Amino acid sequence: MTGRWQGVGQGGAGRWLRRRTVEPLLRFHRDERGEMLEYALVFTAITVPLLFLAERLAEVLADYFSMIAFYVSWPFL
Repeated sequence: MTGRWQGVGQGGAGRWLRRRTVEPLLRFHRDERGEMLEYALVFTAITVPLLFLAERLAEVLADYFSMIAFYVSWPFL
C-alpha cells in the first residue's frame, strides 16, 4: 500500500488514527510561541460577547416588531 493508507492494513490503524487526530491537537497545545492559542483566545474573547449581544438585539427587535404589529392592528388608528 502506498499513499495515505500506508501501514493501515498492517496493524498500523492506531498509528494512522493518532497521526490524523491526536498529533495536530498536541502540536496546537505544544505551540511554544503561542500564536495559535493566542488567536483562539482573542477569537473567543471577541465572538462570545458578540453572540450574546446579537441574541439580545434579536430579542429587542422582535419585541419592537410585535409592538408595531399590535399598533397597526388597531382599527381606529
